[in-house]
Amino acid sequence: MSATDLISLVTNVGFPVTLCFILIRYVLQTIGERLDHLDQSLAQLVKAIQDLPDKIESTKR
Repeated sequence: MSATDLISLVTNVGFPVTLCFILIRYVLQTIGERLDHLDQSLAQLVKAIQDLPDKIESTKR
């Protein structure tokens, strides 16, 4: 395999593969941050729903 073939291989295969890995890492990181935010929002919603009977009870008195 000559140097020209090796350079051609890196250019045609290595560069796109590297870009795919960078893109996958970015997407997974972004989705992870959004899922963390969603988890926090759901936890707040669950707490609000659990506190709802206490608030209804206190308004009846």
